[in-house]
Amino acid sequence: MEPTKGHLVTNTSSKTKLAQHNLPDQISDEIELAIAGGLGELTIRELLSMSLGGLARAERENYLRQTPHDKANGTYSRSLALGSLKIPFEVPRCRSSEFRPSMLPAHYQRGYDESTQELLLAVLCSSRSINAAKSALRNLGVPVGEDALEQIATELIEDFRLRNSAPLSPDLLALFVDGKYVEIRDGDQIRPATIYVAIGLLRDGTKRIVSCMVRHGRENLDDWKKLLRGLLERGLRRVLILVQDDFSGLLKITQSLFPNTDVQLCIVHMQRNAKSHFSKAEAGEFLSRVRSIKASFSPERATADFDELCDDFHDASPAFVDGLRKKRDHYLRFVAYPDRFRITVSTTNAVEAVNGQLERLRRNNGGYFHSEPNLEMKLGLAISYLETGRWKKPAGGTCAILDQLNAMFERRFEAQD
Repeated sequence: MEPTKGHLVTNTSSKTKLAQHNLPDQISDEIELAIAGGLGELTIRELLSMSLGGLARAERENYLRQTPHDKANGTYSRSLALGSLKIPFEVPRCRSSEFRPSMLPAHYQRGYDESTQELLLAVLCSSRSINAAKSALRNLGVPVGEDALEQIATELIEDFRLRNSAPLSPDLLALFVDGKYVEIRDGDQIRPATIYVAIGLLRDGTKRIVSCMVRHGRENLDDWKKLLRGLLERGLRRVLILVQDDFSGLLKITQSLFPNTDVQLCIVHMQRNAKSHFSKAEAGEFLSRVRSIKASFSPERATADFDELCDDFHDASPAFVDGLRKKRDHYLRFVAYPDRFRITVSTTNAVEAVNGQLERLRRNNGGYFHSEPNLEMKLGLAISYLETGRWKKPAGGTCAILDQLNAMFERRFEAQD
């Protein structure tokens, strides 16, 4: 029988022939098992696919032997460009985002030059859906396969979802949490959803998204409990300061889950709320005095000024001011930190870096997201831009006081240990 073009002809001596090529045992065994199962002929594409998958799994096994705290976490599908031939295979993954098979190119690369890769990401970023992105490519006459968009989008979504399951460092200098309201298309209806974001400031001064959950419905305590408990289950133990807004009931939850952590309520959220409780003139004076408190030279001075502020504005809005007075210490936690760190931990503005990018993506989508996977893909892209861009290195102000912050961390938690 003549060999079929493009196929690998096998026979009963396949095991000997495979052994002669010194293939790793795991790959040889898989190919032999496929042959024994009735595949008399394997295409070159199939052979390469099995080989790539076997190599990647062997690499994961070696990684797990050296990293016992990590766990295997299934596979995901993608393809690798080998010249003009695209080889599909299953990529093994771990719970931690630290493992990535060495055979894979850098994130989102599919054999295209840098400018084409940037174009593909930009088209995905600005399009309402993957189908719309494909249409844009056709209209532009870009000479790349449309399946590249599907592959990039899939990887972005996989990376995004891993952020809610990967093991975490036990220590953070700061944790910033906030929620953002969005709308997602569900069939013929537009439904509300909330994005729950948690950003960690690591002890080396860099920032990282440690959790980002999309949940249908309005912001609620049950979803916040799920996110915060998830952080603990994934290994987070010690946090110097946690920054949040004053969402009803959230303060009690964060205090109970992180009893040795300073909990700071966002000053900016408090200032926004003041505008709805005071007249325009009163709100202007209130905000001016809050700015003076933020510049206080000591916690004692800030506490005295805050109490005086509450006394002076009590009659204008008793319920609002009583709430501020009750939570005074949580509005002023930031004053105990170095001056150059105060602006960072007095607000949840760190989360606004994500929300700001997401808002631009929302407008590009027509005011809402066309599906939950579409939203996850856009979030994955926004997070990637931040972590490989402006967050790749510590901010200058943080670098200058990093030793002070780590000394504060050690004093607090060594004393408690």
